[in-house]
Amino acid sequence: MIESDFFKRSRPDFRKLEAFGFRLVSGSNDNKRAYTYSEELPDGQFLAEFCVSEDGGITGRVIDLETNEEYLPIRVENQIGGFSGNVREMYLEFLAKIDRACFVPVHFMFNQANRTEAWISREYGVDVEFPWEKYPGNGTFKCSENGKWFAALLTVEYGKLADAADSGEASRADSRASKHGDKHDEEEVVEVINLKADPEKIPELTKIPGVYHAWHMNKKHWISVILDDTLTDDAAFNLIRESYRLVSDGKPTKVKSTGAWMIPSNPKIYDVDAGFRGGRGEIEWHQHNNIKPGDEVYIYSSAPNSAILYRCEVVASDLHYHGMFKESKGYERSMRIRLIEKYPPDKYPLTFIKAHGGSVVRSARSMPKELYEAIKKSR
Repeated sequence: MIESDFFKRSRPDFRKLEAFGFRLVSGSNDNKRAYTYSEELPDGQFLAEFCVSEDGGITGRVIDLETNEEYLPIRVENQIGGFSGNVREMYLEFLAKIDRACFVPVHFMFNQANRTEAWISREYGVDVEFPWEKYPGNGTFKCSENGKWFAALLTVEYGKLADAADSGEASRADSRASKHGDKHDEEEVVEVINLKADPEKIPELTKIPGVYHAWHMNKKHWISVILDDTLTDDAAFNLIRESYRLVSDGKPTKVKSTGAWMIPSNPKIYDVDAGFRGGRGEIEWHQHNNIKPGDEVYIYSSAPNSAILYRCEVVASDLHYHGMFKESKGYERSMRIRLIEKYPPDKYPLTFIKAHGGSVVRSARSMPKELYEAIKKSR
């Protein structure tokens, strides 16, 4: 579908939907509310409609104003050129405008995949890396102790997942259907996370719905977990903990806290300076971690700054979240932070961060001790 493909790595910012011109209306059948927006396409012969449900689901269509019916030729794959191709291009530009104004980018297609990425960053203080230019949606996570992968988040056609290491195509498809149902089409691209597991436990693990012999890795030592909520977050996270333990050779799996944290900000989405001015030196911020009052928080500003710009102190934590993503799942807690010091972009740029054991900050995480000490000495 055009819409699901276009927004597969974007999520709606509901506050921006209203500012853009979306209207909140009640559904006709299930009583669920949704945000709707419509606009005539440039040729004046068609009306584009777009809808975002409160749970983030999206739908869209193009209406032929002469017949008042949906114009279906735009949904023909590889429609290039000709009249219907031009209408399709106008509709795609309509979607692109909404995407730029009302959606925020995410790394992965499935919500559980994005939750898993955030949890790994919080739990182990590591960020996802994307080592393959040819496969931009495939990411890896490395142990901080030895730099080895403990998880790889990959895309694969659902039909290629195997329930048995040596099954034929027909038998493994039948086995998969009996165990997991028909949640996806065979050709549908899904996201899985490859994890290391005890070889003696793999036969039992792969009997669990959502767990498979590893895609594209050694099936004697690795498993694949599909991140479509077949497995609960807690169950998936326990498998990730075991993978980290095995890969790190039993070394401690928690990054020692320095009492300082790093959180990302995107200047294209939120003006931190304006926030501090409006809050008289304080800001409410979404809280991911077990941050407590008195902790230091350093705000990393992404491109074009790519630098740590603010040092703050937490004055309150575990508050109810009221911020710009309050309608989004997982945004329940917030903290209040007070500005202590602002730095110029050239004081703690990304090069400085990497030179002292850090990396690009894409989610809230504990600050590495080496980086924390380097900043303390230089400020």
